[in-house]
Amino acid sequence: MARLTRNELLSALASMGVEIPSHTKLGDDALDKRLRQALGCAESLSRVLPDTPFDPLTLPQWLSRNGSVYEATRRGNMQEAIMNTAAEMRGQQSPFAELYKNVFVDLRQTLLGISQMWDNGVHWCVIQDHVADESAINLRIFGVYEVNSKTPAFVVLYQHATRENPMPALQWLQARASRDQRIQKINATVFEQKLLLKLLAINAKVMSSDLAPSKESDETGFKASFLLPLGPLDYEDLGKLNSDTGCVLCGSKTASRCSQCQSVSYCGQECQRADWPSHKQTCRSLKGGTWRTLRFHNIPPAMEGMFYTSVNRFNLHQAATDRIRKPDNSTPPPNLHGEKVFLVKLQLGVGGPAGSNLMIYDRQRSCEVYFMRETDPRLFLEFKAEVEGPRRKYGGIKMYRWAKRISDWELSVCLDREPLNEIKW
Repeated sequence: MARLTRNELLSALASMGVEIPSHTKLGDDALDKRLRQALGCAESLSRVLPDTPFDPLTLPQWLSRNGSVYEATRRGNMQEAIMNTAAEMRGQQSPFAELYKNVFVDLRQTLLGISQMWDNGVHWCVIQDHVADESAINLRIFGVYEVNSKTPAFVVLYQHATRENPMPALQWLQARASRDQRIQKINATVFEQKLLLKLLAINAKVMSSDLAPSKESDETGFKASFLLPLGPLDYEDLGKLNSDTGCVLCGSKTASRCSQCQSVSYCGQECQRADWPSHKQTCRSLKGGTWRTLRFHNIPPAMEGMFYTSVNRFNLHQAATDRIRKPDNSTPPPNLHGEKVFLVKLQLGVGGPAGSNLMIYDRQRSCEVYFMRETDPRLFLEFKAEVEGPRRKYGGIKMYRWAKRISDWELSVCLDREPLNEIKW
């Protein structure tokens, strides 16, 4: 099958929440790399499989004591749950129920269909274009194995067929239809099939070369790979994949930031000069903004010595226990931003009595800290008034502002200047 086109790469990324401007000059290879990273994140590949090469045949088979494969394959987060509940309250169907609107949602639905077939004792299917019959994937599930009690791995053999060379695939399909007296079919657009084939190819590269699931006599042209449960991108993944989308004007690879405010990046002086008429208002507002320096803690003092986790609407339900940690206030958090200005979210009343602290973190959550009322009561009330005051948004419980790390335990925050762009985290 032909590679994903440039528009398909951008569309696939957007379907996963990775918004790259359509005018970007990032090369196709760079977009392809970001899509591969996004698919790996959707599978939680590095977390689930920290050691590669991966040989699933060395794992125990999935047993019924772990529950159905279908239930173990389902992945979701609070954001999706809220959207489903809101639709139900309006008497509407789930926004994820309608097919062919979001290619990543379609791919997740296909994997759920495969898992349901396995639970029903069906081990093969054809994934086929439902409109023009231009493309199909014959797929046999060799087995389902237990990576851990919450994660099944599907070892599959597959063959891609097009109109140009349909006969081997048709013969395989007819043989199984005759044997089982039925055809197991999953509808999928050509775009979704291309995305599935890409995922299978990515996974095949981390698979052990010793993995050789036995093929049937008519499967000599089949390839081996595996599939893991797919879920929405996590908060940290969205932060990383939505960063560095290129020069703010042309989308090319960035070389520098605005020296005045550090808030935008450019490929060179030509684009920076061309963008100045539209950027100068933001730049000057930051430069003339009210900056306040606050001293932070890693954890509210009352919670020191306790195990702790934090989740937001984008975090997967299944990954909550992986975030449990035991922070202290003796070691400062890393400074990944150096002297650059970066965006932070400031949220009231987390990890203590309402109004006693501000939780502060960046998009990647590389820095997740707390500003306590008791540290500087007057300054805390100034921040609280900004969250709840005339510029209040998000229900008056949080705000986004530009900040700069000025010491191990201090942040300088531009208190009275809002980011102009839409914030997605």
